[in-house]
Amino acid sequence: LLTDLRTGAVDPSTFDSGTYNSLNCGIEGVTVYSKSGDCSSLASDSIFAFTNKSKAYFLKNMHSTVHISGSTDYSFRNPVQFINLVDPEVRDMHYEIDAVLDSLFYHPTHPPFMASRVIQRFGISNPSPAFIERVATAYATGSYDNGRFGSGSYGDLGALVAAILLDDETRKPVLDSDPAHGHIREPLVKVLSFFRSMGVSFDQPLSLSTLMSLESRIGQGSYEPPSVFSFFLPEYTPNVPALQSAGLVAPESMV
Repeated sequence: LLTDLRTGAVDPSTFDSGTYNSLNCGIEGVTVYSKSGDCSSLASDSIFAFTNKSKAYFLKNMHSTVHISGSTDYSFRNPVQFINLVDPEVRDMHYEIDAVLDSLFYHPTHPPFMASRVIQRFGISNPSPAFIERVATAYATGSYDNGRFGSGSYGDLGALVAAILLDDETRKPVLDSDPAHGHIREPLVKVLSFFRSMGVSFDQPLSLSTLMSLESRIGQGSYEPPSVFSFFLPEYTPNVPALQSAGLVAPESMV
């Protein structure tokens, strides 16, 4: 239904009692609402209701297509819009922003993208496809380890983090011998690790070292990334033939 019907509808329960009748048309997980008739004669005002990835959908039984005048070969779907250009309202802007965010959040590429990026920030620059799939599945289903972690809802970060930290690809000591496993520590992390190993402490809590304005010395300054995309790109590969030929990335080496 999501690939065929693209025009949203209002929840039938918001109409006056008796406006819509609930029909069982034999489609598993889908409830059909119609103002009149049965499953064999659905009109354009009929509504299909179902839940996908913990989100409720209400879709009209209609297509809105724009046809090019004078041509029978070219047409396109009429773009959805919420804002009335003649009489715009803030409410409609909120609706449109919510729709855009939903299209990104519920896109099928979002779980694997989210999984790979978070895994990289947990110290593994080149996770295996199987590892990414396991973490993405936990994130999409909202469950890890047979429901021990997660709420069971789509996009559960708790299940995602548990899937990363408890996976064999994170915990097995044998992976320490793999030169492609792990990641390069960025300059600020190296400085903090040095502080920790030397037992550095501060007697005056309000006079802590901020590690700011250090870009000219170590390539990074605390809270001072050059852009909103941080200090380095997650897909960056240095000009090292061995890494490039192996298809490996080393994001932190961009600093």
